[in-house]
Amino acid sequence: MRTFATILALTLCAISTSYVTGTFTHYALFKSFDTAYRECAVYYEVPNCTVEEYIVNAYPNDPENQKLMHCACINIAAWRDESGVVESVMGNFFNPAPEDTCYADRTRDCIADSRTPCSDNQTLAYNAFQCYYRQYGNLNQSEQFIAYSELEQQQLVRDSFAIVNVPQNELINFSNGLILDQQHITELIYVLFVRGYFYSPEQGIRLDILYTQFGNPELLTPETQQCIDAAKAAWDGKRQKDLVLAIFKNCLQKITPWLDLIQSVATAVLTVPPPPCPEPPTTTTTTTTTTTTTPAPPSTAQPCYNLKN
Repeated sequence: MRTFATILALTLCAISTSYVTGTFTHYALFKSFDTAYRECAVYYEVPNCTVEEYIVNAYPNDPENQKLMHCACINIAAWRDESGVVESVMGNFFNPAPEDTCYADRTRDCIADSRTPCSDNQTLAYNAFQCYYRQYGNLNQSEQFIAYSELEQQQLVRDSFAIVNVPQNELINFSNGLILDQQHITELIYVLFVRGYFYSPEQGIRLDILYTQFGNPELLTPETQQCIDAAKAAWDGKRQKDLVLAIFKNCLQKITPWLDLIQSVATAVLTVPPPPCPEPPTTTTTTTTTTTTTPAPPSTAQPCYNLKN
């Protein structure tokens, strides 16, 4: 039975593609706004009945709800206290009507008008959300990609360095801005894009995810899509990592900050001092008492871990 299963597995492997695919999200995180809002209620110990009341009443202008809303917008990476609402993220949680062509400008005007002198961050975040809630579109219940923070982006690059096992000499070249001509760059860009959910073997380049992450409108232009289509047409159909690198070089390197990220993270990795060498053992003279015990007979039982019929 096991021999037949092995032959079948090898046969399926032989007729399949040369890479593993699946609905993996890798490093990426997805949440709905409702999930983020309710998580914040846990942080602040707000009872479920109060949360339900806030939702039914369209998130009223209540000090406690302002606190929840500020937290929820941070939770979905749609608000930064230093710079305000992140349009490329917040818009994902609302569905404008197809016939509405003014929703974006109308929402920006609302946010500008809602800023009052000396308002705290909770009030500003609440007002920005209400502008989207009233002017942009219907709040959806679908899970959306949560954009990475700066630290998460850096960790993504660090992890990719480790997964690809980029050698020291290439890290030095990365830190000096010499990136695209290095031996391991094809594997590195592929791991970065797949692990970050910016590319999947099933769906290809995810321009929507890249736009959510970086907010550059050029990512959504017809010209960018045409460039990607041209790279796909010129691809030999063999290694997907070659396709991803070609798309990156031809279409994305100037409108995304990946090269700067790779350079800065490589510099940070190289400036971390190596761990200190252990101290040499010291020799001491001690008197020991030796006792003799009879060892147990060796076990003759064979291990049977993870056996499958």
